[in-house]
Amino acid sequence: MDISSPLKRATRRSRLLGASLAAIGMVAVGMAASLPALADNTTPTYQPWTGTTQGKATQKLIADLKAKIAQAEKDQAGSPDFLDDLKKSIAEFEAATAVSQAQPFLDNFSDGEFATNPTWKVTAGQWQVDKSGSNRGLVSKIRQGGNLNSLLGNLLNQQGQQQNSNAQYAAIYTKAKLPGFFTASTKFTSKDRYGGLQLALYQGASAQNQYRVAYQPGNNQAFLLQKVTASGAQTLGAYNGAVNLEDGKAHELVMTRDSSGKMTVLLDGQTAISAADTSLTGDFDGILVTNVGGSYWLREVAVKPLQ
Repeated sequence: MDISSPLKRATRRSRLLGASLAAIGMVAVGMAASLPALADNTTPTYQPWTGTTQGKATQKLIADLKAKIAQAEKDQAGSPDFLDDLKKSIAEFEAATAVSQAQPFLDNFSDGEFATNPTWKVTAGQWQVDKSGSNRGLVSKIRQGGNLNSLLGNLLNQQGQQQNSNAQYAAIYTKAKLPGFFTASTKFTSKDRYGGLQLALYQGASAQNQYRVAYQPGNNQAFLLQKVTASGAQTLGAYNGAVNLEDGKAHELVMTRDSSGKMTVLLDGQTAISAADTSLTGDFDGILVTNVGGSYWLREVAVKPLQ
């Protein structure tokens, strides 16, 4: 992206805020060969080998290690820091194993609808697929914006509400088994310099836990990276400065999280936010997109594993 890009221009006006157990390592190497490959659009000739015997042996090893650590803590037979490191290594190994069972996700709405393959469900406002003109994709238009931080939970249980032109926000989601360490992205076009667009990976039937990235056109904090729980929304990082993407071009907004909890937000390949959080663990249950004011055309939504 050249010097004339929106993020480059805004950068001139502002600044960005900004081992493992040897035994477990050996098990991880062995497990890599036995885990099923991530799903794609082709039909496999053979069914994935699940490695039942090795899987049971791994589970027993992990259970034995946990038992020995617990006994060592009880008997005060080891350094507390060392034992904490062992427990952390086991937790990281278990999380990495769980992630390998999650699936990548991609929808570019090229089929002209969002009701099937995959299934998106509208919970507020109006959404449709526009296949014509320079602006195309999954489109939502809201004349006035809602409160970003008030949109915390229960967005998945609002079906049938606010299905009118005066809605203060529009929300749509799809269920999918997604990795806890990920690259989540959307390619979109924005028309109005107000309101905002949110892309979130959520956990739970009511999306009570989320990691989300928000674009706020015209705002002095153009991008926010947030964690959402039942306690509310916590801002993990922000881009301080206004960025206007309303230039008729498609832009890519990316949110990443690696196995150490390091998170980044990128606009068109350039880092806007760097932060870290490890409090949400395990896989995610789906994707939630929310329009809190403005007109947006989502050309693509994608999630893939990031180790």
